[in-house]
Order: sequence, then C-alpha cells, then structure tokens
Amino acid sequence: MPKNKFQLFKFSIEESYEENEYQLLVKNPVKCPIGLLLSCQDDKTNEILNKLSPILLEASADTLIRIKDRGNLEGKIDVKLRIGNPDIAIQSSKIKSLPYPNGNSYELLQGNNSNPTHNSNISRYAFDFTMSTGDTVTSVQDGYVIGVIDGYHGWGNGDKWKSYSNQIIIYDTITYLFTMYGHLKQNSSMIKVGDYVRIGQPIALSGQTGQAQEEHLHFNVLQADNVKGGLKSYRLDSIGNYKVKELKRYQLMTN
Repeated sequence: MPKNKFQLFKFSIEESYEENEYQLLVKNPVKCPIGLLLSCQDDKTNEILNKLSPILLEASADTLIRIKDRGNLEGKIDVKLRIGNPDIAIQSSKIKSLPYPNGNSYELLQGNNSNPTHNSNISRYAFDFTMSTGDTVTSVQDGYVIGVIDGYHGWGNGDKWKSYSNQIIIYDTITYLFTMYGHLKQNSSMIKVGDYVRIGQPIALSGQTGQAQEEHLHFNVLQADNVKGGLKSYRLDSIGNYKVKELKRYQLMTN
C-alpha cells in the first residue's frame, strides 16, 4: 500500500486569536463552488457552527468566520469539504466526446450500473475503457481543472485501494458537470489545478493505479449533491456518438 496520501487540491485555512475573538479564514483555491461543514467538540461552539454550516464558497472566494467569547479555538475546529453547489441545475445530459483522441477506438470494459464496481452513488454511471498504460487521455469538455492526483504507484483488488487512484477532475462552468478520469499513470498529468482546458486536449496518460485489476481508464461524469464529498455519479443520455442506453459491454467505441 502507498505510504503517502495525496489530495485533489491544496486547501488553505488560517487561524488567529486576539482580544477574545477567534478568527478562521478559509480560501477556496479552485474554480468551482465548495461547501464547508464546520464542527467542534465543544458543545456551545458547535451550536454556533451548526447555525453557520454549510457555508457555500463560490469559485476562488474566501470567508472569514469570527467567534467571540469562546476562548482560543485554534486547532479545535474541524472543517470538511463538499465539492460543488447542489442547488445549481445541470444544463446537459450529453457529453460530445469520448475521453481519448479523435479516431481512436477502445472497448467498453464496464458500463453503467453494473458489477463489480459501478454500483454505488459515486460510480453508478461510470464508464471503463480498455486503454493501455501510456495511452493518451483527453478532456471531454471545456472547463477548469479543479483536482489533480498523480503521485500514486501500484494497484490492488480490494476496497482499501479505492482512494489510491491517480485522477483528474474538470469542472464545466456552462453545464455544471464534473468529469473524472481515473487510474492514471504515475506522474503523467499534463495540466495543473486552475488550468482551463479545451475539449480534446490531452490531459494525462492512462494507467493502472488504485483499485484496478487491469489497465484501463475509469471515466465518470459527476454532479454536485448533498453527499459525503459533495459529488455523485450523473446519468448521461449520450456520450460521443453513442446513446448510453444502447451500449453493451465490450462494445468497440470510436471517438
């Protein structure tokens, strides 16, 4: 198992205490909304935080929280994140491109709502393509890069490997859809958090990292929701030139 854990993006929190007032400054480093859930083991402080939570931070925004007469709370406030704003309605159920270069073809290794791994809120409507390690992965939409993990090496079969997949997440500010590209090759990312990418632009190389029994690309379309982490898998009507409901496992799909 990997010894280090990597995050999708660096999250900035600054705390201070002066004249009996605790201050918490939180900065959103990405080009999409995020929600903040605040809590504290001190019951009275937690009541105050519950009235504030969830706090919605727009893209690249920040917020300053002030709490008086509760003492120095530095290191005592727990901050959890939810990516996206679930109150924004999705504007499209179609993705115009497949996540690889035009003219390339790969088989659909696993489709929507299927075993063994596409059967939960986070992955129910995902697609796995039979891409080999080193094959080029491209963006399926215009949007901002809001998450990059590319430091992991290795793979395994159990659930304990789920959180060790190299991945990229891109947010479309027109449709409000997030797209995730997973199991990427170590250190193969061609973009960074904050970059604006175009449809068809190469973003990384396919690989076999995390929970992956074989080389492939895990591609998932996500929407904001009030779930842990803030995202859940989103059902498409079409992807590329294909109607999703007509797709079959091991079908060859050409971009």
